[in-house]
Amino acid sequence: MARVAALLLVLVLAGGCGGAEDSDAGGGVSTPSTPSPSASSTPSSTPSETPSGTRTTPPAPTPTTRRPSRGVDVSHHQGTVDWRAVARDRIDFAYLKATEGSGFADPRFRDNARGAARAGLRVGGYHFFSTCSAGAPQAEHFVSVLDGSAARTLPPAVDLELVGNCADPPPREVLLREVRTFIDIVERERGQRVVVYAFPDFEARYRFAPELDRRQWVRRLGARPPARDWWIWQRSDDARVAGIDGPADLNLMRPVRP
Repeated sequence: MARVAALLLVLVLAGGCGGAEDSDAGGGVSTPSTPSPSASSTPSSTPSETPSGTRTTPPAPTPTTRRPSRGVDVSHHQGTVDWRAVARDRIDFAYLKATEGSGFADPRFRDNARGAARAGLRVGGYHFFSTCSAGAPQAEHFVSVLDGSAARTLPPAVDLELVGNCADPPPREVLLREVRTFIDIVERERGQRVVVYAFPDFEARYRFAPELDRRQWVRRLGARPPARDWWIWQRSDDARVAGIDGPADLNLMRPVRP
């Protein structure tokens, strides 16, 4: 494991991007079903307030040359997680499924967030976006579930996938508008810039990454980093992590300055 970690460090610091385009098959932040299952790090900036009380969005952090942090993403499909054991296995952060669509809330989200935070991990929540639903109610649902939870030290993330979604997704311009609406509402309410996870087949079809202009959570399985720019790299979907039964999604996060 030490030799693998060293190799990853060399690969990431030698260029971060490069290699073939992100074309891995399989599950994403989640491998969604109905409802879908799941998917360091420096704590994200807290919202600031103007004299009138209106929250403003902090600027995106600037990458540094420190080593990437290791993290996992999970949902209720992983069952009960021993977060203290996870932390002892050199895991620094966790992204937890919070919601899907405009009505589903992961039943283990709050317990997972509380347990991960108590174990010293940086914690964030993510939303599985329903491609055939309006963005505004999905954003309001996501924010309502995040509010009051312990998922506060990482910015919220949106998971864009074709698998596990509606059979006939809308045209690009329609879907892009709804995703932008979702992002705008979440950022306004949470005071943090949303992180975008686009599964490779979704990004190949819609090419949202340059349009959305947000930090990217990119899936590419294996030792070679993704070709496109990334803030989080999902490099494995079958890692063995102490405290999690069965295979786990393993991620690397570029360090950032607060």
